[in-house]
Amino acid sequence: MPAPRRSDRPGLLLWLNTTARVRARLLTERGVARKEMTVSPEDTLRAAGISSQRQAMYQRRMSSLLAGR
Repeated sequence: MPAPRRSDRPGLLLWLNTTARVRARLLTERGVARKEMTVSPEDTLRAAGISSQRQAMYQRRMSSLLAGR
């Protein structure tokens, strides 16, 4: 009975992971890597066209509803 064939997948995944890490390190050292972009809730509301006054009113209403007033 022949031995079961071993998959090359673990080796491929290790190679891909190592390559990605080396590339990221090189890009960071060269200053080419992009910084992760963080989006604040205020940015999201601004992009949706919701003013800070409207958001404050909404927050007060939700707080009142949750408090049972």
